[in-house]
Amino acid sequence: MKEKITNNGIDYILVGDYYIPDLRLPEEERPIGKYGSMHREYL
Repeated sequence: MKEKITNNGIDYILVGDYYIPDLRLPEEERPIGKYGSMHREYL
């Protein structure tokens, strides 16, 4: 079987015996603000 196929404009990758959509979120850089920074430090 092929490791990677494209169907309807979506790339699929072979994992085991199943094809799973190869979906990725676009990388974005945005400010999280004062309270976001405080929460990140808390975690």
